[in-house]
Amino acid sequence: MDTRDLEYLLAVERHGSIGKAADALGLSQPALTKAVQRLEAQVGVTLFERTANGMTPTPAGARFVARAQRIALEFDDAMQEMRAIRGGEQGVVRVGYSPTVPNAFVLGACRQLIRERPAARLRLRCRLARELLDLLAAGELDLVVAPEPQQPDPTLDTIVLFDDRLTVLADADHPLQRKRALTLADLADQEWLLPETTIPVRHRIDDAFRARGLPAPRLRVETDFGNTSLLQLLRGTSLLCVGGADALGQVTGLRALDLRAGELELDRRIGAMHRAGAYVPPLAQRMIALLRESAASRPDHHLRE
Repeated sequence: MDTRDLEYLLAVERHGSIGKAADALGLSQPALTKAVQRLEAQVGVTLFERTANGMTPTPAGARFVARAQRIALEFDDAMQEMRAIRGGEQGVVRVGYSPTVPNAFVLGACRQLIRERPAARLRLRCRLARELLDLLAAGELDLVVAPEPQQPDPTLDTIVLFDDRLTVLADADHPLQRKRALTLADLADQEWLLPETTIPVRHRIDDAFRARGLPAPRLRVETDFGNTSLLQLLRGTSLLCVGGADALGQVTGLRALDLRAGELELDRRIGAMHRAGAYVPPLAQRMIALLRESAASRPDHHLRE
């Protein structure tokens, strides 16, 4: 089997039509059609249903595509490893990090890697954790630094870096700053800046209010990404939001509200993740080591072996 035929097959599945896949690959449509037919002849089953709307994998085709994706990733890993052997440790490390992870933590490790390895290049992607893990699964990233998924994922190998706790933040002059041992009921009438409902921390906040028989937080600003720059919206306003201790060091004029213990538990674990069993380039291995060193030097260090 020609590995290029697998590439062609995956392109057809990805684009949903012979025409679009052929354009993306720079092939003629007849050549791509022959490649798909060649694969179908080899495996002995029909892989795609041909409809007026394009090409849809058959049940057998969907299974074959899933295996072809794994084969393609393994082949890419093998080629990457051979390039590393041929060229030493020089090369590119592709790192994705969540905007909810402190910038200084990730970029400090990147800066150290640049100093140590003058020939190394970095490709950085700052995205939401779910997007980063999709890119990792597709082989487009070597490493993701983000909050660990709440449910164990057997497709990931995770190196725990540190434990973190999000707190409710507000302007230093917010009236609630004068109160102690606040409950969620005290926050029920407040307006919030929160991530959209597809983001796990939003689920946890909504669930905490619901568990106490309270309506969901009153949303004033909703965002599809997390970034400390958004905290500027809290300054001089009555808005509340959640953030880590690092955020307070980056935005002046904000303080954490004093909530009663157990009112809103937003603990999370930050990890460096790569595909389970995948080739981890030497530069990515060094990046992991630098992240661990950086985590160990944090004042609130909770590094776990």
